[in-house]
Amino acid sequence: MYSLRYFSNLFGIEQGNPGLYRSQYQSMAKQSLLLYTLAIITTISVAFINLEQAPIFLTIKLPAALLLADLAFFFWFARVPKKYKGDAYDRQALLRLHAAVWGAVLLGISHSIWALAMFEYSALAMRGLVTAFLSASTLGVAMCMMNLRSAALTIVISMFGPIVVYFMYLGDSSYRVSAINLTMVATVFALVLNRYSQDFVRMIKQQQIVEAKIAEVENLSKSNLALANEDSLTKLSNRRSFLFNLNKLVDEVAQSHSCGLAVGVLDLDGFKQVNDVYGHQVGDQVLVEVGLRLKNIEKDGVKIARLGGDEFGILMEGSLSEEELLEFGTSITDAMRVPFMVDDLIIHLGGTVGFARWGSVDDTGQKIFEKADYALYHAKDNARGNVIVFGKYHAETLRAVSNIDRKMQDADFDIEMSLVFQPIVSLSNSGTVGFEVLARWQSPSLGFVSPDVFIRSAERGGAINRLTATLLGKALIEAKTWPDHLYMSFNLSMHDITSARAILNLISIIEKSGFDPKRITFEVTETAIMSDRKLAKKSLCLLKHLGVKIALDDFGTGHSSLSYVRSLPLDKIKLDRSFINDIEHEEDAGSIVDVMVEMCRSLRVDCIVEGVETQGQVGVLTAMGCEFIQGYYFSKPLNSAATQKYLRAEFGENFTEVAISA
Repeated sequence: MYSLRYFSNLFGIEQGNPGLYRSQYQSMAKQSLLLYTLAIITTISVAFINLEQAPIFLTIKLPAALLLADLAFFFWFARVPKKYKGDAYDRQALLRLHAAVWGAVLLGISHSIWALAMFEYSALAMRGLVTAFLSASTLGVAMCMMNLRSAALTIVISMFGPIVVYFMYLGDSSYRVSAINLTMVATVFALVLNRYSQDFVRMIKQQQIVEAKIAEVENLSKSNLALANEDSLTKLSNRRSFLFNLNKLVDEVAQSHSCGLAVGVLDLDGFKQVNDVYGHQVGDQVLVEVGLRLKNIEKDGVKIARLGGDEFGILMEGSLSEEELLEFGTSITDAMRVPFMVDDLIIHLGGTVGFARWGSVDDTGQKIFEKADYALYHAKDNARGNVIVFGKYHAETLRAVSNIDRKMQDADFDIEMSLVFQPIVSLSNSGTVGFEVLARWQSPSLGFVSPDVFIRSAERGGAINRLTATLLGKALIEAKTWPDHLYMSFNLSMHDITSARAILNLISIIEKSGFDPKRITFEVTETAIMSDRKLAKKSLCLLKHLGVKIALDDFGTGHSSLSYVRSLPLDKIKLDRSFINDIEHEEDAGSIVDVMVEMCRSLRVDCIVEGVETQGQVGVLTAMGCEFIQGYYFSKPLNSAATQKYLRAEFGENFTEVAISA
C-alpha cells in the first residue's frame, strides 16, 4: 500500500491546488518550443546518419510521422485559447499536464524503439553516435520538463528503459557497461530532477502563502477603509467620507468649470424626544429605518451620509436648479413624514433640509457646507419640515452673522455688556416681587445688537459660558442693592446647564458674592433641557442644592410633556407671551391659559405669565387666579438707574428697609 502511494505521488499530478498546476503548465509551455526543437533535431540527426544504411521507411517515413505528431502536440500544448478564463483555464492547464505525462510516455517509447530499429542497420561506430544523440536529447527534454516531475521521470524512463534493456539483451560486455552507465546517469539525473521539482513545488506553495497573506492584508485594509468611511448603524457613508468626497468634488468642479454641485443637510424633527421617551435603542432602530429610506432615495450623482446624531448630509453632482433641489429635498421630507414602525410603536417624525450650491472657485467644501447648514437652521426657525435653498438673502444674513461672531469673540464683556431689569409683579397686591435680568450688548463697531442674535453668536462660538459668568457677576452686584424680599431671575443657556464646569463656576460666583441663593431664580427653556435631559436635570439638582429656585421659561413653545415637567426640580413655570395675545378676545386662548394655570397649581409651582401689556389681559388673568405677571403693562426693562428710581417710587427713598410680603 505504501509503495503504491509512493509511486502515485512520484508519477502523479498534485490535485486541489490550481495555482500549482497553473504555474507548472505555464513553466512547461514556455519551455515547449525548446523541448520540441531538441526532439526534432535529434530525430532528424539520427535519421540522417543512417540514411544510407537503413530503409526509407525508417529514415524518412517513420521519422516524418513522428515529427508531425510532435508538432501537432506542440501546437496544442503550447497555448490555452483566450476564451478560457479563471477556473476554465485551470481545468485546461490540468488537462494539458496530464497530456504531457502521457505524451512523454508515447514520445519516449516511440522514439527509443525507432532508434533501436536503426541499430540493426547502423555501422558499429554509428551505434555509439546514435546512443549519444538519444542520451543527450533525452536529458535535455527532461530538463525542459523538470517543473513537472512525473513528465520528466516518464521521459527518462521511457527513453532509457528500452535502450538499457536492449543493450543488456545483446550480451556484449561493452553494451552491458553502456547499459549500466546509462542507468547510473539516469538515476542521478532522476534524483536531481526530483529534488528540483520538490523545490519548485515548495517555492510555488510559499509564493501562494505570501500572496494569500498579501490578499488578506489588502482585504483587511479594504474592510478597515470601508469601516472608516461607513456609519456602523445606518450603513450610509459617515461624516469623514462625506467631507472627503465633498472636497474632492469641489476640486474637480473648480478645475473643470464644466459642472456644478450642491450640498444638503437633513435634520430630523422630533428625534430627540424619541430617545428621551422610548430610549436610545428605539432611537437607533428609527435611525436604521431612516438610513434605509435615504438609500432608496439615492440615485446616480447623489450620495447621502450620516453626519452624526440625527443629521444627514446630501452631496449632489451637476448644475442643479433651485427647483430641482426643492423637488429632491421634498422627496426626502415626504419620506421622513411616513410613520416609523418600531416593534409595536408608531413614531412620527419630520425632516428639515437646507441646500447650498457651488457658486465660484472661492467656494471651498467647508464654505458650501456652512451655507447648507445655515439654510437648514434658517428653515428650522422659520419653515420647519420644509426645504430651503441658500440664496442672496441668506448670504447677506450669514455675512452679518459671521461679522457678529467675530466681534463677539473679541468683545470685552465687562465693558460692552450691560443689564436691564424687568419687574415681576404679584397681582394679589400689585407689588413687585423680583426682576428678570436681561442682557444688552452695545458693540463699539456694530452698535446695539439684539439679545437673541448675540446669545446665539456666543453659543456658536463657545463664548456663552464666559458671557453667562460675567453677566451673573454684574447682576449679583446690582441685586444686592434691592430690598431683601426681591429675587433676581437669571437666564441660563443650554450650554450652561449641560456643562458641569460651567455650573460649578456659577456656584462659585454666587458663593463669593455673598448674595442669598434663595433670592436667585435660574430660568431655563424646554429646548435647553431637552438637548440633554439627564445632564440638564443633574445640573439643576446641583443648583437646587445650593438653595436657588428653578423656573421653566417659555413653557408650551417647545415639546411640553407633563411627565418630564414633574420629573424636574421646578419651582416656577413661565407661560410664553404667545398664549395671552388673544386672551381677551378668544375663548379658546383663555381656556388654554386657564388649564396651564391650574396645572401649575396642581404641581404646586408658581405660575408667571409673560408679555402682559393691557388692562384687559390683567383682568382675565386675575379672574383665573393667576398670581404673578411680567410685561410692559407694568414696566419695560429698566437700566440700573431706572431700576433704582422704580424701587424708590414703590418703596420710598429708604426702600431697603421696606418689607412687603411676597
